[in-house]
Amino acid sequence: MHVMFLAQCYAPEDVSAAVLTTELATDLVKRGHQVTFVTGAPSYPYGRVFTGYRNRVYQVERQAGVRVIRTWSYISPHKTFWRRIAHYGTFSATALYGGLLAGKPEIVVSYSPPLPLGLTAWLLSRLWRVPWVLQLEDLYPDAAVAAGVLTNRTAIRFFAAMERFLYRRATHISLIAESFRRNLLSKGVPPGRMTLIPVWADPDTVRPLPKENAFREQHGLAGKFVVLYAGNIGLTSSLEEVLSAAQLLREETDIRFVIVGEGVRRPALEDLARDKGLQNVLFLPFQPRGAFPQMLAAADLSLVTLNARSALTSLPSKAFNVMASARPILAVAPTDSEVAMLVQKAQCGINVPPEEPALLAQAILEARQQPERLLQMGQNGRAALASNYSRAHCVALYERMLLNLLEAKGHLS
Repeated sequence: MHVMFLAQCYAPEDVSAAVLTTELATDLVKRGHQVTFVTGAPSYPYGRVFTGYRNRVYQVERQAGVRVIRTWSYISPHKTFWRRIAHYGTFSATALYGGLLAGKPEIVVSYSPPLPLGLTAWLLSRLWRVPWVLQLEDLYPDAAVAAGVLTNRTAIRFFAAMERFLYRRATHISLIAESFRRNLLSKGVPPGRMTLIPVWADPDTVRPLPKENAFREQHGLAGKFVVLYAGNIGLTSSLEEVLSAAQLLREETDIRFVIVGEGVRRPALEDLARDKGLQNVLFLPFQPRGAFPQMLAAADLSLVTLNARSALTSLPSKAFNVMASARPILAVAPTDSEVAMLVQKAQCGINVPPEEPALLAQAILEARQQPERLLQMGQNGRAALASNYSRAHCVALYERMLLNLLEAKGHLS
């Protein structure tokens, strides 16, 4: 089987969702398949091209057996709406010639977001007469509207029409959450054209490690009760209420809030923490991939936050890495959200509704007094991940979906 992936970023050293696309591609190669990956120069989260890469019109490289085709896109460190649109739009356009120059595959897989990349994949699949799988990582434009990023009604209607077009034209749609499936059913997508394959984590990479480790020592956290947030600091992350909870707990000298990552909301949150005089909050940049397991292990509680408007359009993938680290999740999310239901089903953490900082502070205080309960929650999460959300398990599901599609369409060689 020869698979062509189209995705915004492919970089083994990245700490973003590109890690999952990289793992899927390399694992399919290990399973004996041919993989071509059309992508851009890696630049997330800082909006600057990574050291060792160039933002060229067209370049080809090989990484772990995967043929990587990189095309030019507009890249800027400024995260304004129109600059994002320019970034997504230019890559979606140049990915078309990148895919054409790469040669005909047996099946095309495109990731959304960005939504316009689906148009590129649709054109390629039409030209080559091969199946096309639309992989939904977030529901757009719903997620952008919920986050407050997309507010112009004309633009919303335009992207909603594009979404409907892609859903009708895709050979198959791969989803990461049950709420996504319900959303698409309400939009008329037949259930037989959808497959739910969850986000995964690699239990061999992220694994249980001692809590008192080099990460704690480096950042002055030895002996502290650490509440960790690690990930994108965006419009849906609801970290303002985490800072409000930190303010309520400022006299609890053994509790530390550690916020690791970058994103459009980070400068405002740092200003807010400074204005409140929060000495119990530490902001850190994204950590190198090699430090990731120790960072997660250093937590007593790991925050997974989602505002109420985004509950049904997003699923923070960080939850699965927390489970792999055998640490309990502290979910700040609506009770009907995917992450809250995941925590409840696996019994791997605590859920607090959004916009309730007093309840959040109380949950942290209670958790601090129950170390054995936290230990059991962490073990529950690790067990659930090994059974249902491991890298090997989910890649096998993805491979079977692709092979079934090729067999059904008579394209399998």
